Amino acid sequence: MGKAVDAVEALFIFDRDCSKAGKTPNDYCLVGTLTFLKYSVQYVAMKHIGTKAIDRELKKGSAELLILSLIEHRTRHGYEIGKLIEERSDGVLKYNVASFYPLLYRLEARGLIEGRWVEKAGQRRRRYYKLTTKGKKMLEAQRSTWANLVNAIRLITEAENA
Repeated sequence: MGKAVDAVEALFIFDRDCSKAGKTPNDYCLVGTLTFLKYSVQYVAMKHIGTKAIDRELKKGSAELLILSLIEHRTRHGYEIGKLIEERSDGVLKYNVASFYPLLYRLEARGLIEGRWVEKAGQRRRRYYKLTTKGKKMLEAQRSTWANLVNAIRLITEAENA
């Protein structure tokens, strides 16, 4: 690949070389060196930004903060917490039962939340969660970390800085 190539050829080379290396469309793949107007540039290409993979990781990383935030001022049951996350995010964040309830159990096991079963006449039994002292400290730390991260990303991605 020591010759100048156009964008179409570069994509072809990317597809061929990444496929041979067993890479998926979401993997980074070092394609090589392109020569444009006597300038040589090494680059890393990504066929498609794997937004689903990125979304999944961001969602996993923020779930704990969201749950702790929603039970900061009042107890809530698991289903209510999940629905509030979905509603307040305009449907962007949805957690399935298979991953959401185990997360609640892990938070409880770590002492960040405390759950208790409540039975009401004519309703199914529900587990209500409240924030513990340890959970309040964790929530403060996570809010600070997320605020710093969001601010740093904002500083980098603002139009005037991009």
